[in-house]
Amino acid sequence: MNPFKTVLFIILLSQNIIFAQQVEETQINQNHLPVFITPNSIAYSDYQIEKTYNYNILTLGDSTVILKNGNTYPPDHRDYKRLGITSGMYVGSAVLAFGILWAMPESDSNWDKEEIKEKGVSWKWKENVKAGPVWDDDDWVLNYMTHPYSGSVYYMTARSSGFNIFESFLYSAFMSTCFWEYGIEAFAEIPSKQDLIITPVLGSVIGEGFFYAKKSILKNDHRVLKSRLLGYTTLLIIDPFNTILDGFGYKEKVKTQLNVAPIGFDQGANKTIWGLNFNMRF
Repeated sequence: MNPFKTVLFIILLSQNIIFAQQVEETQINQNHLPVFITPNSIAYSDYQIEKTYNYNILTLGDSTVILKNGNTYPPDHRDYKRLGITSGMYVGSAVLAFGILWAMPESDSNWDKEEIKEKGVSWKWKENVKAGPVWDDDDWVLNYMTHPYSGSVYYMTARSSGFNIFESFLYSAFMSTCFWEYGIEAFAEIPSKQDLIITPVLGSVIGEGFFYAKKSILKNDHRVLKSRLLGYTTLLIIDPFNTILDGFGYKEKVKTQLNVAPIGFDQGANKTIWGLNFNMRF
């Protein structure tokens, strides 16, 4: 193959890579130097690279924000470990929420505490599940503000773990239906038709707005109006479980990647230069 055809091939190959894959900027340790492989020899570079670009197919179709620690938001894969931990955090918070509602006046919660105390919580749960769902008479704040917000938190729990819009909606619907309406809340009241619909549907719409808001905050170094205090406070409101988890230094298992790709052309030797790239993500 003559030099002109080789250069043309490299240009076409690079264009296909650019349009087919999304560029992700990462940092390389200064002690790690790129290795260039030619058909006849291996040559080590005599300089250090501070930045390079890795090509990564984002199967979920989301653009990512590259953080200072090298991680991306959202993750470029489904992080089931993160979702499992944050789901456990939700269960704990749901129990706490039940306690708060129990402490509230019956006029606010619409819970018949005397009947629950008299016949037991398990009996009350069975009766409520059999009787529901029904249209409830809860205050509009609970139905159209508190429940949609809860749905958005469920949604963000999955969305920030690398799941797409539809999967996050399903997670929100599952958690709001099984763990709350027919779970914890059913110990005190009959499942609500409004809550079964409004919580996941409106919550997912709000949650997707939270998702883009979080990306913007992370892109601006965790700042809102140039304030990190406002930035972290906002993150804690729109995505509490993942924000708390990240605050404790959550890390995934170490993942490595090794690939070989053409990176240039040696005009003098009339040969393609191949690069060996090794990445390790913690």
